[in-house]
Amino acid sequence: MPRSNGDKPPISYVLRGSWPTADMTPDAPPSAAAAQHLARTLRAAMAETATGQRALAVASGVAHTTIGRILAGTVLCDIGSLARLEHAVGQRLWPEHPDVATHRRSDRKPTAHHRDAV
Repeated sequence: MPRSNGDKPPISYVLRGSWPTADMTPDAPPSAAAAQHLARTLRAAMAETATGQRALAVASGVAHTTIGRILAGTVLCDIGSLARLEHAVGQRLWPEHPDVATHRRSDRKPTAHHRDAV
């Protein structure tokens, strides 16, 4: 999967602890926090339904290897895979409001246009 704007794989921003519950480095981009949330919620949804990676792959059309990499934090999930996974598990996986305020790359304030997008 392509990386977002040059961001490293989310797991590379782990400061201490284990992915996906680890504390992240102060310079972690918003994509890392969102990917961490996705990994936690996907793992929980799979546990609640006793669904393994291969069964979820069949149900969603997302390769089981990709699901494993999303859970491990070694890739950023693309929007198509996210939509298929959410449809397959029947719940929202992407954070409604990722913790972007504390993960901004600069002190620059967003414009009104960008603020609405966040």
